[in-house]
Order: sequence, then C-alpha cells, then structure tokens
Amino acid sequence: MHTMRTTQRLIQISDTHLGREPGPIRPGYPDSDTQLERILGALPREPAADALLLSGDLAEDPDPATYARLARLLRSRREPMLALAGNHDDSRTLRAALERETCQVHGEMILGPWKLIGLDSSTPGEAAGRLDTAQCERLEQSLSAHPDHPTIVALHHPPVAIGSAWMDRLGLLDPDALFAVLDRHSQVRACLFGHIHQDFRDRRGSIELLGSPSTCVQFTPGSEKFAVDAALDAGYRILDLYPDGRFETQVVRVPGTHTAAEPSA
Repeated sequence: MHTMRTTQRLIQISDTHLGREPGPIRPGYPDSDTQLERILGALPREPAADALLLSGDLAEDPDPATYARLARLLRSRREPMLALAGNHDDSRTLRAALERETCQVHGEMILGPWKLIGLDSSTPGEAAGRLDTAQCERLEQSLSAHPDHPTIVALHHPPVAIGSAWMDRLGLLDPDALFAVLDRHSQVRACLFGHIHQDFRDRRGSIELLGSPSTCVQFTPGSEKFAVDAALDAGYRILDLYPDGRFETQVVRVPGTHTAAEPSA
C-alpha cells in the first residue's frame, strides 16, 4: 500500500566559492565548479530533497557571469531552492541572477508543517556579518505570524563562537540582536549557517546551532590561524523534519572531493 511521506527533507549546501571563471580560486584549491557538480550529483534521490538551502559565499567573485554559471549548474535541480548571500556575495546581483531560476533569495518557505526563514547577514566590504534592524523586524514578523510551525532560521554567518580564533573574529557581530528575537519564539528548532567550512553542532537552549561543510575546501576545526584541512572531503547537511517538530540531521561527505595538498593562506 502506498503511503504519503510526511517527513520533509531539507538539504544544505554552502560556500561554493565559484570564481569569475571555472577553476581553482587560489593555488592548491580544487576547481570550485567541479566540486559543486560532484556534490550536486551525489545528493540523495530517495528520499529526494523537498528543498535545497544554499547558505552563502556562493561566489568568490560576485560578478554577474559567476552567478549565471551558478544558475546553470543548479538548473538540473527540481526541488525549491532558497539562497543566502555571504560576505563574498553581492545580494542584488545574486537576486537578479537566481530569482529568474525560481530560486528565492532571503525569503522563506513552508515545508509541510515546518517553516524555513532565510536572513541576509552580509555587509558590503566586511568579512564579518550583521543583521540590520530590517532583517530582525522581518524575522520577528515571520515568527509571530506562524507560532505553530516548527521553524528553522538560516543565515550565512555563525551567531556563536566555534572555537577557531581567526574565524570567531569573522562571525555574526551583535548576535544578541538575533537571539533577542529567537528567544521570544519557542517554535524555533534550529539555526543553520555556513561561512565556517566545517561540520559544527552546538545548542543554545532548545535551538540547535548547525554549521555546514563547504563544497569547496574545509577549514581545520579549532585552529588559531587560517588553516585548510586537506584530508577532509567536501560535503553537505541533511535535515529530516518530522511532523511533530523533531528533526534528525547528518553531514554527508562525498569521497574524492578533498584538497590535494594543504594550500597556503
């Protein structure tokens, strides 16, 4: 007997760092386009994703041609997509390129009983992130509108320290503004982010804080200075969302996508 699947599957990919032209964006790095193609090709087909989250730093160089190439690479995907800008991105250029391809930028989605809200933490000219008043107000309004929907909030920059000194200086500035909103809404189950190029999991009260690997290169956890972990493969995060508000998550690595040698900074 056929039964309708009630679990929603969200897949997060992050930090694709496509250059102005295909190829490595710096010496020692793999080809960013090839890496993304391999990750997309490895995404599970059964059960397939109900939505794909692209959590920022999609371009290394935010040129319209770069985003057009990203759009072409994503064209094979059939699930709805939500994209966020990172510190390497340009929000307006990203929106102009991807929203033509039925990919929302900094929007929100309903996934069965769940809600996904995407925020823009990018700040032109800065590597660290900020959420301005308009973003916080939009988040407050969206959460207030659907208090009964278990919710995931996503942004590019981590709102907590991850234990890498150099990266912790480049996270979300003034995370208290974000948490002031989240703490008022008990339906928030998780906060997803990119930027850190590594698997990360922590908790703040009832909210899971989840960072994702990059499709390009992986940063060494716990490092004082910039360091690439050449041994780790690229990957993505899966979240299986249940109707009762629970979720399960895992990071999946794609074999053969590690960096050939540790690049220099």
